[in-house]
Amino acid sequence: MRVLGIDTSLRAGTVGLIDGVHVLYEEKIAVRPGGGEKIPALIQKVLLSVGWLPEYLDLVVAGKGPGSYTGVRVGLAVAKGIAYSLGIPLTGVNTLLALAANHPEWPGLICPVLDSRRGTVYAGLYVRKERDLEELRPPEVWSVQELIEFLKKQKPPVLFLGDGVYRDELSVALGPAGIYKQEYSVNGAVLAALGLIRRQEREENELYTCLPLYLRRTEAEIRREERRVRGDSGN
Repeated sequence: MRVLGIDTSLRAGTVGLIDGVHVLYEEKIAVRPGGGEKIPALIQKVLLSVGWLPEYLDLVVAGKGPGSYTGVRVGLAVAKGIAYSLGIPLTGVNTLLALAANHPEWPGLICPVLDSRRGTVYAGLYVRKERDLEELRPPEVWSVQELIEFLKKQKPPVLFLGDGVYRDELSVALGPAGIYKQEYSVNGAVLAALGLIRRQEREENELYTCLPLYLRRTEAEIRREERRVRGDSGN
């Protein structure tokens, strides 16, 4: 299958193309802050570079977060628009799994970590079993201390992936058992391959069911709730 992978949930966006097991193209572009409008042009460039028309595509794979609220929405909207216009299926893949899949050579645990503000992080836990990644813990919101205490009980080593958030705290807490590698985007071709596997396993078109994986409310939602509570308490 000819698959297009798109992710804009992190600091850098990515677009990748695969044809079955063959990687044809992958490129990253800065999208934060406010650079999501560059993605359609990048997709056009990628297709032209391999001599494909959009109609050649069989599947679109979208990174669905967690990550930047705006970034996740932009990437999903672009991916859904392409899939809908071409009449082809869409599959969503969580961003933390896609980050972990960048490191097939790592022998231990892989823990992607992203800032979720207010002293918390988005984190998941993965381990490679032969050729596949096993999800030990799905993406969740953790306090940094909770995450550290949990990981201390696991078998080392642990590879942390992310944009540098709480790097010192995590590295110091686990000592030599913890290695932190800064990464600002997933790999578009890897994302496409993960989506293809998911599609083959489930045979489900997620065009209308794939939603952003936010995990926590937006700042606007929190402020609205705080105003509502203050208003209720005043009655």
